[in-house]
Amino acid sequence: MGSVTGSISIAAPVGEVFAVVSDPERLPDWCTDFARASRRDGDHWTVDTPFGPVQVRSSADRRTGVVDFRVISEYGDHQAFTRLIPVSDTETEFVFTRLFGVGEGAAEAPQLLSVIEGRLKALSTLF
Repeated sequence: MGSVTGSISIAAPVGEVFAVVSDPERLPDWCTDFARASRRDGDHWTVDTPFGPVQVRSSADRRTGVVDFRVISEYGDHQAFTRLIPVSDTETEFVFTRLFGVGEGAAEAPQLLSVIEGRLKALSTLF
C-alpha cells in the first residue's frame, strides 16, 4: 500500500473551504475529472463519472477540518483523506492524500498526483 499527497493554499477562510469540500453535492465543482453529477442515495452519494456511477461515502468534522472519502465501484474501493488547516483568517491550506487502490502502486503515483493537483487548482478557483 502507498499514497500520494498534494496541497494548496487557498485564499479563503477555513469555514468557506470546508463548506465546499465537505458537501458531496459540490464534487462536480472541483473534482471535474471525476464527478459529472452527485446526488444523495440513502446513506451515501451516487456520483456520475466518466466510467459510470459510483458510490461515495464521506465523513466530515468541522472542528478538526477533516473530510474523508471512500469511493466504491465495480473497479474496487478508493480512499482519499483531506485536511483543512487554517493558516490565517483569510487563508486555508488544503491537504489531499489518496491511498493507492487495488493494482495501483509507485508506477501510478505521478499520474495520481497530477490528478490531485488538477483538483486542487480547480478547488482554489472557487474562491
